[in-house]
Formats: sequence, C-alpha cells, structure tokens
Amino acid sequence: MTNPNNSNPGALIVVEGIDGAGSTTQSKMLIEWLGRLRVPAVFTSEPSKGPIGVTLREHLGRRLELNGPEAEALAFAADRMDHVASEIVPALARGETVVTDRYYLSSLAYQALHCDLEWLIEINRFAVRPDLTVFLSVPVDVGMARFSGRATRERFEENRDELARIAARYDAAIARLGRDGEVVHVVDGTQSPAQVHVEVVRLASAVLAPRYPAAALSGPARP
Repeated sequence: MTNPNNSNPGALIVVEGIDGAGSTTQSKMLIEWLGRLRVPAVFTSEPSKGPIGVTLREHLGRRLELNGPEAEALAFAADRMDHVASEIVPALARGETVVTDRYYLSSLAYQALHCDLEWLIEINRFAVRPDLTVFLSVPVDVGMARFSGRATRERFEENRDELARIAARYDAAIARLGRDGEVVHVVDGTQSPAQVHVEVVRLASAVLAPRYPAAALSGPARP
C-alpha cells in the first residue's frame, strides 16, 4: 500500500482470517477489553453497514448477483472507501480506537481468487493503513467445522477447495504486504478463544500504550 501510516490520534486495529477463524469473536473480545480499560473504542466490520456494504451482503448471501469478479472487487473497494470516510476516519480523528472485523487484507485474499493481486492493491491504496493487523490462522477444515452448524452459508463458505485457495491467497497477500513494510501478525487461531485473546491483547497493548497509558500491560496478559 502506498498510503502513509495513520496520523490520527486514534488507532486502527484489524482482525482477519478465513471464514470460521474467529475474527468476529476476537474483535468483540478486544472491544470488551478496551471498554474495561475505559479506552474509547468502536467496533465495525466489512462489508460495512453503508449502502454499498448492504448490497455486498445481499451478494454474499446470493440474494443479488454482481456480474463478474472485477465488479465484485470494485464494489468491495468502494464500500471500503465509504466505510473509511463515513465511519473509520471520523472515529480515529476523535481519538477512538477502531476495531474492524475484516479490512483490505480480505479483498487481497478473497477477490484474488479471480483478480490480479497487484490490481487489488492498487484499487485499495487510498484506504488508511492499519496500526495493527492480526491474522487468525486456522486449517481450512477447522474453519469449516466451526461454521458447519449455521443455518445458512455465504458465498465463500460453500466449497472447501475454494476456501483452501483463499487461505493460500492470504499467505501470498501477507507476504506481499510485508515487502511494502506492512507487518501482519499471525496468531494461532486453533487455540481456545481465551488463549487467542491473550495474544491479541498483547499485540494491541504494544500499539495502544503510547496513545492510552491505561492499555499498557503491567504483567503477562491474562484471559
């Protein structure tokens, strides 16, 4: 990504992973931890709740079809910029920590199934770079077992082989971002939610402590 690092007083934290990795659970646990510390924070997710995000959720649920992978990728990028402008940047400017369940790394994995990675990076280059991105790593079969009990599945949750290809695209995207100096922290998502939370808190504390002294850890992180 060519955009500069976040210069706002608030911090942007992203939690990522394949479907079933636990990104929503860990995002909300992190928000709860920040709330206990009285660190101002907001939870959000992608697709967003904005007009383009609503359309994308219909697309993911197969209630609406976007014609072609490029249209899908551009819709995700457009939703992201609307999300950044309407929700993320205003919160960061107020000094709030934004925790988002998915961000542009998801596009660099999911949409890379059918689109060129460098093009995906280009159309997302104006998105604010996160202060911390945590990727929850789980085997594909673990992820699928976790969402197997859902009443309905979204577009990318239906095919094991496709999800395996998405997992490989995540690895490639993380390596590619690393060449631009953007670090993605990989955490073992097969641990219990409490154990994963400990690792996420440790990473978040290192980013947040300079902004919010209350977020500094006085000892080892505990569940």
